[in-house]
Amino acid sequence: MGRGGMPRLMAVTVLVAVVAVGAAACGPMERRAPVAAPPSSGTAPKPGTVSHTLTVDGRSRDYAIHVPAGTGTAPLPLVVQLHGGGGNNVNIEKQTGFYDLADQDHFLVASPDGTGGKADRLLTWNAGWCCGSALNNQVDDVAFIGAMLDDLEAHYPVDPRRVYVTGFSNGAMMTYRLGCALADRIAAIAPVSGALDFDGCAPARALPLLAIHGTADENVPYDGGKGTDEGRRFPSQKDRIDRSVADSVGFWVKNDGCQTPAAEQHSGSLIRATYRSCAAGADVVLDTIVGGVHAWPGGQKIRPKAGEPSDAINATAEIWRFFSAHELPSSVPPTPTPATAAATPTVGAPARPASRAGLPAATRRPSWAA
Repeated sequence: MGRGGMPRLMAVTVLVAVVAVGAAACGPMERRAPVAAPPSSGTAPKPGTVSHTLTVDGRSRDYAIHVPAGTGTAPLPLVVQLHGGGGNNVNIEKQTGFYDLADQDHFLVASPDGTGGKADRLLTWNAGWCCGSALNNQVDDVAFIGAMLDDLEAHYPVDPRRVYVTGFSNGAMMTYRLGCALADRIAAIAPVSGALDFDGCAPARALPLLAIHGTADENVPYDGGKGTDEGRRFPSQKDRIDRSVADSVGFWVKNDGCQTPAAEQHSGSLIRATYRSCAAGADVVLDTIVGGVHAWPGGQKIRPKAGEPSDAINATAEIWRFFSAHELPSSVPPTPTPATAAATPTVGAPARPASRAGLPAATRRPSWAA
């Protein structure tokens, strides 16, 4: 059994439910960013997208960095986006469109690659109980992301108080894990269609969280357990057990010392639950999309048979709006209610919208948005 009463992942687990199988794999015609040497420290980087390579724990690791036009040496926010299991840094950008938003709102975007047996294809993250080659080989992806941040801060105008992480599916699971391990370096996190499939989460501080998840997610179920869309999973992944959204988000509600119950807002098929009065301004927000499937809301499909993204919300825009409201404190205070591996909280209802049924048709923007 996993911590908090959740059954542990079976040893045979391989690729994440999180991505519809191989769907996210990069085809030969997909164009990856050219490899380039990083700019000299203190100089203005060229606009565009390039790839850099690091060696971490003896492994060659790649990441892409997107720089908006007009970037000089003044510090900018950095958004790290993590692909789903079986994907890579090309198709996560296809899903999210963060590069276009970065050009508009002037921030940096890093898109790292996970690891796998086929170079730039079928890549995964070791998020704890999941997934694939990264899990089986016990790849230290926390160390890789930390090294990538070091590299970026050494060569690009990164504001270290405005570093954010988001991800989809297995990438969302990794986003949760990075929140556990690197809360002293990350200002806020935003997992989409993922679960806290990791025992031993002990953040260094109260960390702002925006989680987005559909109630009809067939790969990472909203209520936890095994996904129902086994036909799209790799054979060795069918027995993976995911934590529920209530447990995953509830951990951060307790960790951040937030007041419960949440205040709710409704807009079409979207229910926003906001947990207020958290320590150090660390808001916790859960966006539940009633009927939403395993897809990036408001984003693009990366293959014909993938789930149809909901138009209840533009996840990319909402995530950036949430990130923009938070920065890392100048000093990192301790968490008000430390949560350790010995007692991963299972809070249930406090992290679940009170009502999820009978909502009208979806709208692109929440009705309460300015």
